[in-house]
Amino acid sequence: MSQISRDEVAHLARLARLALTDSELDSFAGQLDAILGHVGQIQTVDVTGVEATGNPLKDVNVFRPDVEAPSLTQEQALAAAPNTDEGRFAVPRILGEAE
Repeated sequence: MSQISRDEVAHLARLARLALTDSELDSFAGQLDAILGHVGQIQTVDVTGVEATGNPLKDVNVFRPDVEAPSLTQEQALAAAPNTDEGRFAVPRILGEAE
């Protein structure tokens, strides 16, 4: 039994603003039906006693030590800039910002 119809795929395509051909609708309907079939198989697995987990790794917020290191001077950082203004990078204006 098919879990998703061609009409449902067409509806999803409209919601996603996708223009799909008839052959694409048929193809995607078959592919999505196969995916839903696999999901259905996974849902039948007995997970009684299995602790829920979002991430199997135990590492949480692993950061490197915050150590001072040499860095560029302002002049060195701006040396290769195509355009500078008063010691800063000059970039084109965006979003219609006023000066």
